[in-house]
Amino acid sequence: MTTIIDSLELVCERMLQEQADLKAVIKERMQIKVTDKEVEGSVDRLIYNHSLKKKELQELFGLSRVTFNTRIDEATRQGVIGAPIIQGRTHLYNRFDVASMMDFMDFPKYSQRFEPTTVVVENHKGGTGKSTTTVTLATAAALDLSLNARCLVIDLDPQGSTGQNLIHQADDESVYMTAVDIALADLEPEGDFSQYLNDFGYEELVKAIPFKTHLPNLDVIPAFPSDERFVDSYWGQDEAGQRQLVSVLRGKILPVLKEEYDLIFIDTPPQNSPILWAVNEAADAVLIPVTPREFDFSSTSNYMATMPGTFRALPSQGENLKWVKLLPVNFDEKSAHEVKVFDKLLRAAQGHLLSTAIRHSEAFVASAESSRTVLDIRKSEQVCSGKQFDLAMTSVNAVYHQFITEIKQLATKGV
Repeated sequence: MTTIIDSLELVCERMLQEQADLKAVIKERMQIKVTDKEVEGSVDRLIYNHSLKKKELQELFGLSRVTFNTRIDEATRQGVIGAPIIQGRTHLYNRFDVASMMDFMDFPKYSQRFEPTTVVVENHKGGTGKSTTTVTLATAAALDLSLNARCLVIDLDPQGSTGQNLIHQADDESVYMTAVDIALADLEPEGDFSQYLNDFGYEELVKAIPFKTHLPNLDVIPAFPSDERFVDSYWGQDEAGQRQLVSVLRGKILPVLKEEYDLIFIDTPPQNSPILWAVNEAADAVLIPVTPREFDFSSTSNYMATMPGTFRALPSQGENLKWVKLLPVNFDEKSAHEVKVFDKLLRAAQGHLLSTAIRHSEAFVASAESSRTVLDIRKSEQVCSGKQFDLAMTSVNAVYHQFITEIKQLATKGV
């Protein structure tokens, strides 16, 4: 006689058989992804939105018009950059050509002035805006031409799609793996990462895993539901094995990635699990998004109460951590209740609270619906009201400038 449990086992088997792999999911997203209407010349909206006018590029380099024209003609002649996008009398240069031009002009790089930094965005409570905060700040840093930093987003939330939404370029030559695939390589000799090691060196393979996005200096390593197996693998180890797993991100993976990237942003699952412990062991900085509402305040307070003990229990005992800040998000300044809770945050967190906040705006919802950040849309697209767009942009820019100023202070290279 078949029992309910027996039938559930059959359902599980069928679901596992039907489950797509990471490559299939990314391919499907790439095929159906519609960013917006295309502009003249079939230029992708995401590329078009971030293109710079010739005058803006000239001002970036601080050159006279005659000198700049000479240099840009030289770069074009040498094949460093391609032809600009022509819109009426305006010449627009996409971000990939801008990056090539910056290299051509020996524009100062972030790495010449600052050490690479790993920023972890976490909060045990779900729905606090971790993913939105992660990709928004990473995109802001990548768009900051004066910063000239190479940025990477690592999605370590197995149930999220942060990384998959960022992918803009993928082909049959791409390596379809996650950070967890790398972390478990020693425990999975038949796994994809271990199989690739037959043809590539460890460092070469780790550097090949990130996918390209719509910005030349922003890459992403996506997560996938099967990454949950990291937790099972952890609990299946003895104490020495557990310690090794918690240390693998800091000890093996990130040192390789920091050779390529200046700012590494890590999105985390809303749970106190071995995945989060491994991320915290590797963190230089931790950013904690919190909505200034009573329930969120209480939940974040409980999470913060466990945080010191969690870090002290790590192999490094938290000595790697240089910076921790709470960030108010989805904040409605017109709500008397939220203002009251925000004031509580100020009193409690004091120097550990960013004084700026990401404001509540319809623009975040509108941009997310097309798998973009609010920085990837233009006001002229009218995906939301102009007032809501301005509100979002003003708050994001204020938060980013405070955030990056503090990160640069802790990452400044010694003279």
